[in-house]
Amino acid sequence: MRKLALLLLLTFSQHVCFSADSDGMPIIAYGGVPYWQTSEENFRVFSECGFNVSLYSYPSLDFLVKACRQADKYGVKVLGSCPEMTSAPYSTARILRSENGFFGYVMQDEPTDPEIRIRQQEIESLRTIDTTHVFYINLMPYYNEKWVRPSLKVATYGDYLRSASATSCQQISFDHYPVTTEGIRPTWYHNLEMIRNESLASGKPFWGFVLSVPHDVPFTAGTYYPTPTLASLRLQVYSNLAYGAQAIQYFTYWTPPTGDYHYHDAPISFEGRKTATYSLVQQMNRELKTVATLFYGSRVVAIQHSGFFIPEGTTRLTKMPTNIQSLTTTGYSGAVVSEIEKDGHRYLAIVNKSHTQSTKVRIKALNDVPRHLTKSLEPKALRSSYTVPPGDVLLFRLR
Repeated sequence: MRKLALLLLLTFSQHVCFSADSDGMPIIAYGGVPYWQTSEENFRVFSECGFNVSLYSYPSLDFLVKACRQADKYGVKVLGSCPEMTSAPYSTARILRSENGFFGYVMQDEPTDPEIRIRQQEIESLRTIDTTHVFYINLMPYYNEKWVRPSLKVATYGDYLRSASATSCQQISFDHYPVTTEGIRPTWYHNLEMIRNESLASGKPFWGFVLSVPHDVPFTAGTYYPTPTLASLRLQVYSNLAYGAQAIQYFTYWTPPTGDYHYHDAPISFEGRKTATYSLVQQMNRELKTVATLFYGSRVVAIQHSGFFIPEGTTRLTKMPTNIQSLTTTGYSGAVVSEIEKDGHRYLAIVNKSHTQSTKVRIKALNDVPRHLTKSLEPKALRSSYTVPPGDVLLFRLR
């Protein structure tokens, strides 16, 4: 799925008629406020949904600058592209580097391996003038190795990740939409493992995705992405955070043209009205902004999986986290068990891997140090068991 091409389709269909701030995690809308809807009002509604970065492909530098200035009035920044980035990179970078509402340059979505090298040459031209903003390439997901060579033009997915991390992009961004009507895609957690490993090897943070626009998959009978629920949003957000993601991106905020994918019911409709998904994403982002203070700037020191089914490429829970004597979960899906370090403290995040059923967590500490943390990060006395709703996260401070 070529999302930048899709955004350009949105542009032309209408044309024919590091962190967003110094303290917070970027919460990015891929397909944010379109150029033809750039206004203070629409960026106000965008900000109220809990986003702080709007990603969009603009038909000209003038439209991009206008969006930056409107967005800045509501504390929002723009991660964008325009034709002048390649036709006149030096003058374009001189203009954009001084815009307060500018977050960075979108170079390409889902490139092949050879295309990554071409984008790096273009980045270097822009970096001659502007070294302060983000350069963004978003990578294709991992489905299986047989798919890699013809789709990515490279021998292995690991080679693909290494090519991307060798660029001047400050992060590794990838999309993988796991929730389908046929269940959770089997290679999603394997993909997260590979992304995390490359992030550790390169020293670059990774950015994960959440799907917020239901749609079909052309030419794949019976498979499509369902309307989001709070549970499906939580599963994607908290799994990404448990693996170490340092930004959360949503595809999309504004509903794209229907096309072959039959897009519908993103937070904002194609016509510009709020949908039922808006309030779900808004609620998710309120949660995210609170728990992000724990995850943002943290380091994942161990990640394991519990449950009957252990996804390919992941590790079964056998080693207990710091100061924990025993930990078990119920159900077939089980949980992601992530031990995190930040500011000299150890934390534990347990994510229910089912977006349809609750799971029970039974936990016993070795001493009286561990504390349960609410989502507002308020410490509570440890209990012996907890029920975790579908897709949700359970947090502890271990020391």
